[in-house]
This record gives sequence, structure tokens and C-alpha cells, in this order.
Amino acid sequence: MRQIEGQEVVEVQLLDLLLEVNKDIDTQFQVWISITFAVLVASFVAGKRLTGGARFAIAALYICAAVILYLRYMRGALDYIPYVYQLFITYGAPVPQGSSQLAFDLRRVLFLFGSAVTSLAVLFPQLGHRDEARDRRMDPSADVAAEDDQAPEPASPD
Repeated sequence: MRQIEGQEVVEVQLLDLLLEVNKDIDTQFQVWISITFAVLVASFVAGKRLTGGARFAIAALYICAAVILYLRYMRGALDYIPYVYQLFITYGAPVPQGSSQLAFDLRRVLFLFGSAVTSLAVLFPQLGHRDEARDRRMDPSADVAAEDDQAPEPASPD
């Protein structure tokens, strides 16, 4: 073990620091997932009752929140993790393996693509709604089933 600025740093403390940074990165992602689904569900449930201005405001607020979370995620992944790994090297501790570049890249793509799709779904709700009239034209059996449900029951002979 080495000493820097009078403090003794041990491998356990470095592992704890690495876990804390990873927890922070995971928290950013979990919060983003939560607000993304909340915005999607709220937009879908409100449907056509939202005005264009309200949709724009919701999308703008969502984009601001998503950008903040993305930047915090990138800061943790690009700045803090390499710094912690450098501390392991500096103190002669074995550097933990298991951090995957693929996981980092996929999470980044999901952040960006998911935020774009969510914003478009809020701004242009017609992109996410099914056209029920078109569905009925495409599936004639649905009309027959609907007619059967609406047919009056025969009168009982009394």
C-alpha cells in the first residue's frame, strides 16, 4: 500500500469507490427509463385531449431532462470510471475486469434513440395510434364478429 497526501488507500476502498460510481451510472439510466415510460404512457392516455402547445411543452421538458441525465451518465462513464481505474493502477491494486464496452455502447444508443422516439411520440401522437377504421377494412371477420355482438336476441315465446 502507498500513501498519498497522508491517506492510506486500500483495495477495498477502491472497490467501494468503483461500485459507487457504477451505482450512480445505473441510477441515471433507471431514472431516464422511468421518465421515458411515464411520458409515453401519459401522452398515450391523454391522446387527442392535449393541445399542440401542451405537447410541445411536454416534449421540451422531457428533452431537457433526458439531456441532463445523458450528460450525467456520460460524465460518470467517460470521466469517473477511467479515473477510478487509474487509482487502482497508481496504488498497485489489481484492476477489476468486467466493464463491457458493448454495454456502454448499447446503453448510449438506447438513451439517444429512446429519447428521440419518445419525443416524436409526444409531438406526433398519430404515429403511435392504430387506425381502427383501416383495421376493420383489412379484416372483414372483425366486422362479422362485431355484428354478431350487436344482433338483437330473439324474443322468447311467452
